[in-house]
Amino acid sequence: MSQIEVARIIDQIKQEITVDSNGQGKASLRATARLAGVDAAGLFRSLKTAVDNSRSKMVEKLIHKGFEGVDILGWSQSGIPDAAVAAILHYYGYEARKRCSEQARLACEAFESIGVRAWMQDIMGWTKPATQPQEQPSTLALPPVEQRLHTLVLAMKTLAELTGGRLNPYMEQQFKDYAGNLLAEHNRKLLTSSEERWLGVVNFAESELAKKVPLSGAHYRGHLGTWVRTFYPQLGDRQETRLVNGVQQPIYVYACHDPVVAAGLTKAIDEFFAHPNPAAALRIAGAFSKKAVVTA
Repeated sequence: MSQIEVARIIDQIKQEITVDSNGQGKASLRATARLAGVDAAGLFRSLKTAVDNSRSKMVEKLIHKGFEGVDILGWSQSGIPDAAVAAILHYYGYEARKRCSEQARLACEAFESIGVRAWMQDIMGWTKPATQPQEQPSTLALPPVEQRLHTLVLAMKTLAELTGGRLNPYMEQQFKDYAGNLLAEHNRKLLTSSEERWLGVVNFAESELAKKVPLSGAHYRGHLGTWVRTFYPQLGDRQETRLVNGVQQPIYVYACHDPVVAAGLTKAIDEFFAHPNPAAALRIAGAFSKKAVVTA
C-alpha cells in the first residue's frame, strides 16, 4: 500500500462525498470504510453499538469527541461527518490493535497537513461564499434651525394650553435660553463656516451623554463645572457670553468638536456622578476659594 494507491481510492470515492453550504463535509459509510481499508459491514456493525449497553471502542472514542449515540446510529443513511471520518481513520490507523490498517494510517498522514474537511471541500470544489458587507446605519441629521425653533414654539404653546397659561417660570426660561443659544450658535456657524462646537459642560452632559444634571443636591450643576475646571484644567479656559436664566452671563465652554476634549469631558462627568460627595472633594482641593463663573 502506498500514497499513490490511497490517492486512487480517494479519486474513486469522490461521488460519495458531499459538502453543504457552510463547508461541512460528509462521506458515505462505504466511502469511509474504503478510505480506512476496512470492511463496510464491519464498520456498520461497530457504529450500530452506539445505542447498545456495550459499545465498541471506536464508538466510545466518537462519543468522547462529542457525537451523540442516536446520531451515530443514523450515519449509515445520512453520511458520516468529516470530523468523525478523521476520528475513524485515526482509530483504524493507530488504535484498533490487530485490526489496524496501513491504509488508514496512510490516509491519516495524507490529511495531517490540511484536515479531512479541507480535503472534502477541495475535491468538491467548494469555496466560501462571499459575505455581504454590513450596511452601516445612516446618521440622522438634525432638522434645520428654523424647523427646530418652530417645533419649540409649538411645544411651548401646547404646554401653555395644557397648564392653562400657567407654565412653570423656570421651564419657560429654559425654553427661551435654548432658543436664544440655538440662534446664536447657528449665526456663529454661518459667520465662521466652521464645524466647531463649543458647549458648556452641563450642556455637553445633557445633550451628548443624556445625563440629567440636577439644580440642587449632591451633584448640583454648578459643582459639575467647578469639578471640570478644578481637576481637568487642561481641557480649556475659554469663556463666552450665553443666556442663562434669561441673563447674558460668561460661561466656560469647551471644544467638543475635538475628540480629546470630548473624551476628557466624558471622563470628568462620569467621575463627578460616580463620586458620593463632589462638594467635599472640591472643598479639599480649594476650589471654592476662587471666583465662580457660570458653567451652563
